Amino acid sequence: MNHSLLQSARLQLIRQLVYFDEERFHILDNYFANERMKKKGEQFVEEYTRTLEDIIANFEEDKLHSVALIGSEIQTVDEGFEDCYTIVFPHQADPERNQISFLAPFGFQLLMAAQDESRSIETPIGSSNVQVRQVKYVNMGEPYDKPRM
Repeated sequence: MNHSLLQSARLQLIRQLVYFDEERFHILDNYFANERMKKKGEQFVEEYTRTLEDIIANFEEDKLHSVALIGSEIQTVDEGFEDCYTIVFPHQADPERNQISFLAPFGFQLLMAAQDESRSIETPIGSSNVQVRQVKYVNMGEPYDKPRM
């Protein structure tokens, strides 16, 4: 990744921090139905923002690709079936292109997964064990339709 792409990625991560600071209550009130789920949402926001802050503070290309972020492409294996998803903001979601919202159950459960990590993913039809093969940040992490900064 060249220097300008790295700087663009760093700026996108900063925008994500601003987004979660500004939109925290809106997200919690509108996407987490009950108090138990809202508490899980609060924990997610705290953990995700700490992860972003750590990556930004020690910004290196390897660290950028170390865990699944909003804007990361994730290669997975589930029961021998390989697939590739990009976790995006809700306004960017396009299931036909495997761009899944971070608020969709599958995307939410893959966030902050590391390469070679296994995750038990709960779906409406049951749970499955998903192996994360590769994580790569691909600059898809714009929180708003148009940048605000």
